[in-house]
Amino acid sequence: MNETANLLKSVCQSVSKERLVNDFKRLGLKIGDHIAVSLSFKSIGYVEGGAEAFLDALLEVVGPKGTIMMNTYTFSFYLCKIPNDYIFEIEKTMPYTGLVPYTLTNREGSIRSRHPTNSVVCIGQMARYLTDGHDENSQPFLPYEKLAKINGKYLAIGIGNRLVGLRHEAQRKAGLFVVPIIQGVKFRDSKGKIKLFVRLGTPCVKNLPVLVPRLECLGALKRGNIGMASAIFGSVDKLVNLMASMLKDDPTLNLCDDWFCYKCRELERRLDLYNRIVSPKLFQRNRFLRTVLSWRNNLFLLEMNCGDTLNVPNWLMPISRIFGVFQRFIAKMPIFRGLHYI
Repeated sequence: MNETANLLKSVCQSVSKERLVNDFKRLGLKIGDHIAVSLSFKSIGYVEGGAEAFLDALLEVVGPKGTIMMNTYTFSFYLCKIPNDYIFEIEKTMPYTGLVPYTLTNREGSIRSRHPTNSVVCIGQMARYLTDGHDENSQPFLPYEKLAKINGKYLAIGIGNRLVGLRHEAQRKAGLFVVPIIQGVKFRDSKGKIKLFVRLGTPCVKNLPVLVPRLECLGALKRGNIGMASAIFGSVDKLVNLMASMLKDDPTLNLCDDWFCYKCRELERRLDLYNRIVSPKLFQRNRFLRTVLSWRNNLFLLEMNCGDTLNVPNWLMPISRIFGVFQRFIAKMPIFRGLHYI
């Protein structure tokens, strides 16, 4: 960690806590705000005082009546690949969402929700409200649903147009969780018992950045800079509802161009979106290719879901595994990658 900090310091402009406070205020953050923050910390530059100073600056701006929320997401696995030696424990399992959220989990007064894969950590006046009930029995993005109800804000720093967290809540509200891919993890519950948690996998998000310019035109977000990083700031309620409305009106906005993306190829098949795609690719126009992809996707879902969610004979399982290995091999071949552009 010290080597990384020294490297950043040598090549990047130093960013003080005072500068962070001024940048936050300039972007629109104020006393009493309840804010969800997603960020790439290194994109800000060399922050004097590190993650603790960054959090101090945020808390200084929102004050004791404000709240800071960050994603502390952890790993989930396809149903057939859930390991026995990985167990989510709220007090011990580190998030993969970065240094700052992890630092916040260790700060006095912070509260982390108990959801086995999509937990959040909060500090401030509404921390208890945002984390209560967010566990194995709730929908994964409940804190964003709650944040919208209290006029919460969203701040994305250094991650481009990827509205992490918000985007899945918008997809959920738009009704796009239709592909039956099951993911899960073993976890230790509040009573200390080890249990299995499963949920529907999330839709693809590769194409969702195309929504951000539309949101900007509608006045739903403001752009600025935090340190050396570009930032996006806006109302959670407005951003989620506008994105959900766009996706519900035109689900093709969610579709990426990767013909091996089973999430998008199954979404367009299950919702019968082929005639609504403005500039369909070859694999979307050609009925034969659509049928082949449908077979491929069903075999993939069969393999990943251990045959549990698709009513097919057990003898197909070995075939699905062989097909899975084959498709992962040909997916790397340039001639097939080129189909994305046809």
